[in-house]
Amino acid sequence: MILRATETPLLVPLPENLSAVVDKLSSRLMAVDRINRSEDRKGVSRQPKHIDLRNILQILWKEVCQPIAQALQKMGYPKGSRVWWCPVGRLGALPLHAAGMYNDKGVLVEGFPNLYVSSYTPTLSSLIASRETAVKGGSGLRLLAVGQSNSLPKVKEEFSKLKSLLPNNVLKIQDGHEAESDKVLGDLRDHPWVHFACHGSLDAGSPFKSGFVLHNNKKLSLRDIMQAKLPNAELAFLAACHSAAMESESETPDEVLTLAAAMQFCGFRSIVGTLWTMSDEDGPVLAEKFYMHMLRNGLDNTDVCDSAEAVHLTTKSMREAGVPLHRWTTFVHVGI
Repeated sequence: MILRATETPLLVPLPENLSAVVDKLSSRLMAVDRINRSEDRKGVSRQPKHIDLRNILQILWKEVCQPIAQALQKMGYPKGSRVWWCPVGRLGALPLHAAGMYNDKGVLVEGFPNLYVSSYTPTLSSLIASRETAVKGGSGLRLLAVGQSNSLPKVKEEFSKLKSLLPNNVLKIQDGHEAESDKVLGDLRDHPWVHFACHGSLDAGSPFKSGFVLHNNKKLSLRDIMQAKLPNAELAFLAACHSAAMESESETPDEVLTLAAAMQFCGFRSIVGTLWTMSDEDGPVLAEKFYMHMLRNGLDNTDVCDSAEAVHLTTKSMREAGVPLHRWTTFVHVGI
């Protein structure tokens, strides 16, 4: 169903066996992901089944996303328009934003990335709430960067990119032993933007025990962040493993468990996350290109609503540079 701001909803017919197709694709994607899980941001992740991922994206395009894209085009939505996905059940585990036809080298021939700027939202109400509270950044812009460079080699380079873009009075870095949960929580209250470059931890049984692994393997849980009540929270960049991944084997498959979505419930309006393990070497490149776009009009003219376009353009540049399919398709945007 396509919901429009000023017009009646449009129902787009999809295959009758869609549920079976989604279940099969989700299981195949989980199999591809398991190949990567043993080698997360600690180094160069293992090459997943490239052909299988390509096939998943192509089936997803033909069965789900192409009919939706055709409907949007028929309604006159121009290329580059924003589209919000609100998938339910196992569909929430699939990379709808990257659905398309790819050649043998993984180059996009046609598909959603060439048409629209995709974002996700766990619920329509959370998206509406984020829109109502969204404000433009200004002279008060401050970014907190939290990382574990002792276990993730490229984090220091990632933070170096941030230092080259942001002055000391705007950027605060907590790395290694400095990244303790109490300190991070305290600084989150004063920093509307946060950049996590660490491991993510998902707990399907107790979602709010999920969080980010900091110094000495201590976790900053979602419960901690939610209880902190962050009225100024705007943007969260989660360069963390599985920060937006759904545990499809959860006992509650209709509830998508994601760190990215949970950060939206914690008050952040816009979140960048990953569907599966990201390569450590992509961290510095992604951070530099993303924040360059966000800061292109100067520190006094930042707008959190630009973050979806920033992710879209950054992954497009990765695509054009020949970065393997599994490395750029993992990045997603959640929120406004």
